[in-house]
Amino acid sequence: MQYELFYLIGASKEAALENIKTQVEDIVKNEGGIFLEKEVIEKRKLAYAIKHESHGFYLARRFDLEEKDKLREISKKINLYPEVLRFILSRAENLPELKTKEERIQKSQAESARATEQERLIKENLSAQKEKTAALSQKPQTKLEKTEENIDTQL
Repeated sequence: MQYELFYLIGASKEAALENIKTQVEDIVKNEGGIFLEKEVIEKRKLAYAIKHESHGFYLARRFDLEEKDKLREISKKINLYPEVLRFILSRAENLPELKTKEERIQKSQAESARATEQERLIKENLSAQKEKTAALSQKPQTKLEKTEENIDTQL
């Protein structure tokens, strides 16, 4: 079964980030976990301070694990590891695909460009309909009106 490990490391540990990440991965690997290629790392401001840290690195990795009962052991070991401020272990089947910040930005830019194009097309259609309505609302001159105009111009 596939699981996702999402954990937080304080920004003050940036120099040791690779070492900490390797040690956390070793905890999972020692219990039989096999990591998938995709990894997400982002530095963010925390909503509130955790152990005197106001910024931190969010790391997310997915892994396969055959024995469900090994999750408890992984959880215990990560919980005892002092460099990890918070973590969540969850089944990955109902979670969205892991995306890096750049991938999310590209997707949102593409969606906004599509929305802008749709808005432009709608405005063009509305203006074309208004022009059509305006053209139809102008009534043609009757013979009597034309005759009256001719008389007025002759006088």
